[in-house]
Amino acid sequence: MLYKMYNGYGKENGMSGARTAKTFGAAIKKLRVEHARVGLRAFADLVNMKPSNLSIMERDRVAPPANKKTIDLICDALGLATDDPRRSELFDLAAKAKSRIPADVAELVKGQPGIPVLVRTVGNKQLSEEKISELADYIKKFY
Repeated sequence: MLYKMYNGYGKENGMSGARTAKTFGAAIKKLRVEHARVGLRAFADLVNMKPSNLSIMERDRVAPPANKKTIDLICDALGLATDDPRRSELFDLAAKAKSRIPADVAELVKGQPGIPVLVRTVGNKQLSEEKISELADYIKKFY
């Protein structure tokens, strides 16, 4: 999904809010300005940050937050619903910046002992991105 979103296919997938952003900081800024329509200082107050630190983060001069609570706070302040795909994309971009597992996924793994088995199975089968997407669609539809 990230590949499609950030390579020009976002509009057809309904992800216009951050489709051209390639980094966490750029995505936050784009969503803050175009979706939430909130100024930097006001948004910094909403997410308990200093405006200078938010500006630095939006310019990708510092790593994105690593914990779920902080990213959730940012998403909530942006007005992104829990089921909004842009929310997951922000978690993915934050993780990508430091080559780590997205914080929301890490939380799920902790609570679901079967998830590592599922991930290993998918990895061992070397499924294509298309097949993984089909598997995710199947799970969403039937479970």
